[in-house]
Amino acid sequence: MPDVTEAQRRWEAWFDVFTKIRDAWPEEVSVACPDGDGGRMTITYTGDPESRIGFATLWCDVGLDGIFLSRVGIPEGAEMLSFDSTTEERAAVLPNVRLIPPAE
Repeated sequence: MPDVTEAQRRWEAWFDVFTKIRDAWPEEVSVACPDGDGGRMTITYTGDPESRIGFATLWCDVGLDGIFLSRVGIPEGAEMLSFDSTTEERAAVLPNVRLIPPAE
């Protein structure tokens, strides 16, 4: 098995945070930013209101780094943007996040 790179460790730590928050739904949990900057983690969902399938962006409000996950199930009752949301609607919910590339 190849050695795990620092980039892989970082992305996996962020994915673990996503999983903790998603699995706790509908309970809101506070999970520390994996980068250790003391930030609050937020998931923003965008998807189809009927199927509740879409994508998620997990981001830190301090460092403004985040990860993007496609083809996720959006929990029933979770707030979400629709695929046809305007740029202004997206900007009101999701800041200009620097996406961490998935490590290969």
